[in-house]
Amino acid sequence: MQSCNFFSGKSEDKCEIGLIEMKSISDNALKININVTTSEGTDAYIRYWKFLDKEEKDSIIFYSPISKNSNQHKLTLVDLNLDTKYFFNVIAQKKQQRKISKKYHFKTSVKIPWVPYFRNIDSLANVSFEGYLHFHSRQVPGYLFMINGTGELVSYQKNDQNFKVSKWTKNETMLGILSNDTLQFTSGNKIIEYDKFGNVLFEVESGKNGIDKIFHHEVDLDKNGNIFTLVYDERIMDLSSAGGIKKDTVKGDGILVLNHKGEKVWEWSVFDVMNPLEDKKILKTKKDWLHANSLFQDNRGNYIISFRNTGQLWKINGQTGKLIWKLGGLDSDFEMPDEAVFSGQHNVRLNENNELVLLDNGNLRFKPGHKQNSGKSKILDVNRKAISRLLTLSIDTINMKVIPLKIVNFPKKYFTHSQGSAEYINDNLVVFCSTNTNRLVFTNNKGDLLGIIPLEYSTYRAQYIKTLYDTSYAKELLSN
Repeated sequence: MQSCNFFSGKSEDKCEIGLIEMKSISDNALKININVTTSEGTDAYIRYWKFLDKEEKDSIIFYSPISKNSNQHKLTLVDLNLDTKYFFNVIAQKKQQRKISKKYHFKTSVKIPWVPYFRNIDSLANVSFEGYLHFHSRQVPGYLFMINGTGELVSYQKNDQNFKVSKWTKNETMLGILSNDTLQFTSGNKIIEYDKFGNVLFEVESGKNGIDKIFHHEVDLDKNGNIFTLVYDERIMDLSSAGGIKKDTVKGDGILVLNHKGEKVWEWSVFDVMNPLEDKKILKTKKDWLHANSLFQDNRGNYIISFRNTGQLWKINGQTGKLIWKLGGLDSDFEMPDEAVFSGQHNVRLNENNELVLLDNGNLRFKPGHKQNSGKSKILDVNRKAISRLLTLSIDTINMKVIPLKIVNFPKKYFTHSQGSAEYINDNLVVFCSTNTNRLVFTNNKGDLLGIIPLEYSTYRAQYIKTLYDTSYAKELLSN
């Protein structure tokens, strides 16, 4: 494919478009490479669009990521739908000059039978939003998915291993914890990072290059661009004073921070701030002592870590490793009203207003202080009353009080006793990842059901993303 514009290369100030080549990607039907030759020192990107009606009157426009200051541009379209006809131009900009190629078109594949995501259009009839959802398919091979606000698949990434956990980062990359097995829910021996085009940016494997811990439950980028994750930390301890043996194993949790060279930047362990012998039930809990399941870094570099087994959150100093406070559980540093008490919680973070947001799984079997009935049937009766909730809490660290701000009660039939996530897409739309029922559930802010996406395989969480990448350059250039 060639544009109608050619350049001689004699003038350094000219902005011209030369050869345009479109190439499909063999292992991904929802990514298209368009290679463009331009004059030296030129910026280039693709403007592409699809029509929403047969008459081709109503359209929606997209822009590729931009390639800057070059004469050879590899432009990849990463936001496409199946079985869709697209039109596109190449737009080149150099200083105050701009060139637009003639219009071209292509059509994407009709279907991808090997990718385990199938949209049920009727189930999303009452759901539509701006932006995207990211989640993964927990199987072998594993997949990272991105869908748009109508549930259409717009991007996927395959790996021969199983994605246990995944995260779309602030740097527009995809992080995942990988494993070869399908038995363990959220732990793996490998971390991988892809850019938005599917190129591997980083890999690290447990047991190699000084990394001696197994990763689990969380992986993300910190404020410096380093990778942080939860790890298991097993210690040989004398538990004889608690009725155990002198050399026993206690499985705890830690935080590990790595740079992109795979070097350790910072480490922390629960054993640094708490003695397992302080736990009166340590002989019962030693195989999974506290069960950390969520980790978030605040804007000061401190960490909020969630422990499911105690229904508690800890704030950890990101430099010294000291315990700042405990929230929830039997020894909370905060006064909490009954409606703010959570149990089995996941997906803990601070929102843009510095409010604490979390999924209260509501599993009464994990609730601190809850007197569990004996007998299997009675335990099931207890959990039949449980619901999962999205909590937004104000944390008053002066008066040490917790104030409930918003509570969304999800339908009982989608109760997830473990794993999962929940967050606001907008003021009146919430997405709840019900891991145990293999569903992405959409409700309003009162918890009324609006729509469901059934999943073939479970996912640990779903993450709302406003934009896949910044396209402000297109608006700026078009306004000139």
